[in-house]
Amino acid sequence: MIPKFRAYAKEVNKTYEVTEIDFGDEQLKTEWGDWWSFDEVEIMQSTGVKDKNGVESFEGDIGWDDHQEVHGQVIFENGAFKYEWENISEDLFEATDDIEIVGNIYENSELLEGSE
Repeated sequence: MIPKFRAYAKEVNKTYEVTEIDFGDEQLKTEWGDWWSFDEVEIMQSTGVKDKNGVESFEGDIGWDDHQEVHGQVIFENGAFKYEWENISEDLFEATDDIEIVGNIYENSELLEGSE
């Protein structure tokens, strides 16, 4: 599997698909052809897992769990992707059938207010 990334550009408050990464110059290129330095973005890696609606999930995504009736966050911890809510975490592969990706921590952090 080829790693897939997206980047949140802090300056414009938007998330873009990453098409190229230059580790030597510490910059990346987005889907629109713009180059951003690593300092200007937050990089999110794909988990390779899709939510209950078939939407690909990335580290930093926010999900809604109908069963728990709470928002949670996709995290990378101890070498594995996990879904965390209310200080509880479980393997993302176990939670994926119950969650719907509704945003990310950079553009929609208000969704997590009261969920932690």
